[in-house]
Amino acid sequence: MEHQARKRESISGKPQMDAEVRCALFGILRARKSQRIFSEAEITEVELNQIYEAIRLSPSSCNRQAILVKPVTEEREKAELDCLLVGGKNWLGGAQIILLLFADMLAYKSPAERDFMPYLDAGFVGENVYLAATALNIGACFVNPNIRKEDRGQFDRQFNPRGLQFCGAMALGKYTVSAPESPKRKLERIFY
Repeated sequence: MEHQARKRESISGKPQMDAEVRCALFGILRARKSQRIFSEAEITEVELNQIYEAIRLSPSSCNRQAILVKPVTEEREKAELDCLLVGGKNWLGGAQIILLLFADMLAYKSPAERDFMPYLDAGFVGENVYLAATALNIGACFVNPNIRKEDRGQFDRQFNPRGLQFCGAMALGKYTVSAPESPKRKLERIFY
């Protein structure tokens, strides 16, 4: 019932966003890149807390807020993730921090939503991390949750002892050389 009340409230008409804020937002959207090469410079505690706040503010389906984050900062563990996460092979260990994104499956009741909804919610978290990191001049890159079958046991023992649903990771770090601009399709190509 609370969810329905929030829906009604959301369409009741709120003040519009300031034009300067809109302009800044679109600047951040255009500047966002997937950074895979990081420098030795440290992310400050203040910056990291701002990224954590962006995670806290992430939308989720039916406001479940079921995505939990496990920060990994130890060099040995980052090197292990570099080998375990297929999409992070040979670069992930260079990040200052790796945020593992897990879904608490107790929040997803319907069998029809358990296959996709956790990944949707983790995607919202990942995008908020990307945007916050970009605004802070911190490099970020999403790593898909692909783990080889033979490595799954090691990953779960070391990083997922609670048996949550692993939905991906975000690599974060400062950088001196910016990732190249990724080509984007033309506006007319986004329509079906």
